[in-house]
Amino acid sequence: MVKLVEIEDDAVFDDDSQYTTDEDENESIASLTDKEEEDESDFDFDEEDDEFEETFLERVQALKDIIPIEKRRAFSSAISNISYWGTFGLHLAGKLSWVFTTSALLVVFPLALESDREKMMQQWESEQAGGIPGGQQQPMGGMLPPGVAGSAPGIVA
Repeated sequence: MVKLVEIEDDAVFDDDSQYTTDEDENESIASLTDKEEEDESDFDFDEEDDEFEETFLERVQALKDIIPIEKRRAFSSAISNISYWGTFGLHLAGKLSWVFTTSALLVVFPLALESDREKMMQQWESEQAGGIPGGQQQPMGGMLPPGVAGSAPGIVA
């Protein structure tokens, strides 16, 4: 509560000095030092000070009285739009990733398997044709193909 005190013009403004007299100045200096000592004791941490700590949410709620309603509505609208477009973008990204993943599994994976199978067939054909580098391959069963001269036992050329 504020207490109003009326100050008379004669007490403040003397004829000889501009504002106060020397006696008033000495009294004011003494009262200032007393007030400074009281102020220093206010900075001591008491248990009562802990009771008045505000949370972040309480401070934000207190701002409701300070910020005009038009600004609050504009800010709320901007946050709502950002939230809407953010969720829309995330849903779209999720759906697109699903489409690309399933397409890769249905198209690219079998194509890679078929390509691998084709390489294996070409390798097998080159083995059958005898095109393996590093020497000739002996035919199965110890027999030579017809028309090849060799020293197989029991065959006279």
